Amino acid sequence: MNQRRISRRSFLRLSGVAIVGGALAACAPAAPAQQGTGDGSASAEQPAGIEGRTYTFWGLQYDPHVERYHMLADAFEEKTGAQAVIEPQGWPLETKVISAMAAGTVPDVTCIMGKQLVPLLEQGALIPMAEAVFEPAGIDPDTFFNPGAIGAFFYDGHHWGIPVEDNNVGQAVGVRTDWVAEAGDEAGAIWSKGQELGWFDSFESVWQLAEMLQQTDDDGNVTVWGMNSQGWDNRTWMGIMRDLGQHWWDPDNQEFFLNSEEAMEALRLYVDVPIFERGIETHLDMHHMNALLAGRVAIGVGNNAMAGEAAKIDVQVESVARPPTTPGQDPLFVGEGGWGFEVPKQAENQDVGTAFLQFMCTYDAQYIFAGIYGGTMPAAVEVMYSDIYQGDDPVKSSVRRDVLVLPNTVYYGWGFGIPSEMERITSTAITQVRTGELQIAEACEQMQVEMVQHHAQWLEAQS
Repeated sequence: MNQRRISRRSFLRLSGVAIVGGALAACAPAAPAQQGTGDGSASAEQPAGIEGRTYTFWGLQYDPHVERYHMLADAFEEKTGAQAVIEPQGWPLETKVISAMAAGTVPDVTCIMGKQLVPLLEQGALIPMAEAVFEPAGIDPDTFFNPGAIGAFFYDGHHWGIPVEDNNVGQAVGVRTDWVAEAGDEAGAIWSKGQELGWFDSFESVWQLAEMLQQTDDDGNVTVWGMNSQGWDNRTWMGIMRDLGQHWWDPDNQEFFLNSEEAMEALRLYVDVPIFERGIETHLDMHHMNALLAGRVAIGVGNNAMAGEAAKIDVQVESVARPPTTPGQDPLFVGEGGWGFEVPKQAENQDVGTAFLQFMCTYDAQYIFAGIYGGTMPAAVEVMYSDIYQGDDPVKSSVRRDVLVLPNTVYYGWGFGIPSEMERITSTAITQVRTGELQIAEACEQMQVEMVQHHAQWLEAQS
């Protein structure tokens, strides 16, 4: 397996990012402390007595995932002699684990998204990572992993799993590059600057490019809209809000800021300006990536898989990151974390399970999972600079730019209630602004009231 690292300078050069003092320093993550060595070995010896033993492994019944499970299990077996019994499960996995707890058939290792762990954590079903995994593996999780990845597994003062991806959806801006070329030099200059920085330099630049790419018929009817942002509304909007200086939720003080000035300004930039002020977006009631690939819009805002999916159908799309709210600064983002591995408290072979999670705290193990889909957003800092993301084609260039902003991405948080309910409340209100059903202030107040109510109900249910 080729696991070659490339230098940070080469990585930035390949990304088209200008290597100048401010930009380079601002994007540089902290150096990993005591991380696994290049040959995949952790700093501590693997626990004795696991050679020849078997352990049960549950993960998502989804072919790309199952392939990675087998690759990881094979590498772990080669290292320790422990053999996995891989039993893929349908979605949702957390409810199946709860059922297995009642039946006494709990697996030894699970692969579940961090944000989906709430029901398991409410029941105290998982073991914390500090003593069982991080200390034996010899890593500092806050420097080994990107903040958005490890944040999805940190709750109530403890880490509850080992992340393998950082799903920072909501930050990418995908552009039809063939239409940019047709639009002329002014459009090309805006796009070239975005490629160079790794993100658009301002919202105004995005709006101007969308205006240049929007198409109409002879009667003035829009045939191709300039842009579409629908699909990952809460993450994109929360990221803009954070960029303005206010996180949407304060877990320490148990306070929401969904009706703050920053929340309203973020919604103005995200929805009101492109739809109602500039006329470059409309409510198509379809995901931005679907609209982009179908040729109904020229720019899609959100999903970082746009370039890769477009390449499959020979559509020319390349992406950069969403712009900062203050030109000249690095943009800040909010993500939803991603998948990771856990060990249930009732696991029969808990020692083998924790040994597997220690293995997941090595470069080689993280590299294996990061290769899914040809290169996903990695959880481990060092894997960001691996050869997975090399290449000059639009897909690799787009992915590198997505990877570059991972140090600026945080998980949207814990302690506010059930993530799926939060996503429903916020996405519903944002859609109502898009359709003109609610004004910005009304939508923000609606989100604030509904989240306060949901939080209170959630706390009552816990007690």
